[in-house]
Amino acid sequence: MSPVDQSRNHVGRAATVALVSVVVLAIALGLVTLALGSRNSTDLNIGDQTFQAGNAEKKAELIEKSGPILYADVSGRKDRDMILQHIGTNPEKGWYAFLAAPIDQSRDCTWIWQADEELFRAKCDESLTAPADGKGLPQFPVKVIDGQLDVDLNAEARAAASPPPAPEG
Repeated sequence: MSPVDQSRNHVGRAATVALVSVVVLAIALGLVTLALGSRNSTDLNIGDQTFQAGNAEKKAELIEKSGPILYADVSGRKDRDMILQHIGTNPEKGWYAFLAAPIDQSRDCTWIWQADEELFRAKCDESLTAPADGKGLPQFPVKVIDGQLDVDLNAEARAAASPPPAPEG
């Protein structure tokens, strides 16, 4: 036998090494995805931190005709369904956005607009009410920028993550 004799199992070994490498890589990617997926949206600075609700004038007209707009949470967390409300005649002012369900109630217990009473009643318990502007409910700041509605769904989380201001002196 020659010291340079050709190995007969090199194809099998190469396939095994390649398969193990692919499995290890898949597990590593899965762990990274899992770790990043459990973080709050304020931890990841990908995309907008606000919800663009559309043209303020058109949305004000729609709300005047049909009532406040319910937006389902599409973030994956499924805990921030929101109601967009407009009060008044000026589409540049009078905007409110707040959680669509009473605090400590399930997601399907949404606020239902009662136009004749000018208030919201909870779908699951009609004795629970909220004012037209959602006062007392978790709010999301709304700004009109160049005629477009900008709802900041992450303002509270960003404020909590920001360090407190340094004392003056």
